[in-house]
Parts: sequence; structure tokens; C-alpha cells
Amino acid sequence: MNLWGDRIDSATLALMDHRKVAAFSGRRPALVAIDLYDLVYDGGPRPVKELMEDYPSSCGEYAWKALPPTIELYESARRSAIPVVHVTYDTRAETDGTVRPTNRQRMQPDRGLFKIKQELSPVGDELVVYKKRASAFFGTALTAFLNEMGADSLFIVGESTSGCVRSSVVEAWSLGYPVAVVSDCVFDRSELSHQVSLFDMHLKYATVVPVSTACDLMRNA
Repeated sequence: MNLWGDRIDSATLALMDHRKVAAFSGRRPALVAIDLYDLVYDGGPRPVKELMEDYPSSCGEYAWKALPPTIELYESARRSAIPVVHVTYDTRAETDGTVRPTNRQRMQPDRGLFKIKQELSPVGDELVVYKKRASAFFGTALTAFLNEMGADSLFIVGESTSGCVRSSVVEAWSLGYPVAVVSDCVFDRSELSHQVSLFDMHLKYATVVPVSTACDLMRNA
């Protein structure tokens, strides 16, 4: 099944013929949702190129397309008593905003836009982890929290596929967690970057699955 799209050339696709990607396995998974705050939905479900001037950090239509399947995945996780961990940018008053996830040059947006989108906001006592760099693990206590939960594997969703998601997947794999990236629930500002990153993660660090498979895995965990 092609879960990354049509931008991968045939020579690169041939690499997959020589790699056996292990099926995702985990008896006690957790769902880690990365950077699903209002900023990336700013300006509505329009093409990114139309939003670049007024909403330079928006993922536009790509973010909005991923919203319904992400809501579906959250509901499946909660029904199956799988922990949902929300990872978001640290905007607390004691931080000065000079440390950023990437070296992309941009004006510091309204900090209020880093509020987790209402439809995806934590419920009950779900954990929120604050980060300053790209990876959900770097400089945070996420690993300690996952150990406390007894999590042995991760579903990862959020944005951006080529940035904070990819960085978190690589570090999760390095820490020994089997990772499933849910293809319908990750997105980027660039469709090319999104597709290439999904393919590359599937080839090296994770198992990329559609939301239907992820929900089935959750039900059977």
C-alpha cells in the first residue's frame, strides 16, 4: 500500500523492495500528538501558497484535511484506554522565545496561537509536555512519563512531517520504542516534504500506517 503519495520516483521506491519493514507491535502503546496548536490551522483550509504572506506558519488545507482522521484516532485511543500525550511548544512566561524548534527565520507569532486546537485538546488528566526544540523528547521528561505509563510503543501524529514529527520519530526509535506514524494524521506545509519524509521514516525508523489500521491496532492492544 502506498501511503506517501505520488512524488517518490521509481528508483527510490525500488529501495522498499529490498527492505523488510517490520509490522508495528506493542502491547501497551501510547499516542503522542505533536504541535497540533491553532497556529498551523490559521487562515482556514486554503492552499499554503495563498496563506504565506498573512499566515506564514499555517499548514492550511493539509492541516485541515488531517483534522477529521486525527479526531477519529483520539476517540479510538480513549475508547481503548490508550494514553494520549499532547506535546506542544513552550510559551510559558519564564521563557523568552529565542529558542525555537528550527532555524527558519520568521517573526515570533502571537503566543496565543500555540493553544492546542479545541477539537484536539486534552481531556481529563491527559498529559501535556512542553518542548522548545523539534523533538518531543529533547529536553523534556517525555521518556520518564512514558515509563511511568508502562508504554512500550508509540503512535505518533501531528506536524510537521519533515520537522518535529520526523525528529521525534528518530529519537523514539533511538530510545527503543517501536513507532507507528499514522499517515492520515501527519502533515506539512509542503506536500513534497511530507511524502518524502513519510517514505523515509517507513524505510528506516517507523511503520507508516493508515488511520484505519491504527484504530484496529488500538482496539487489539
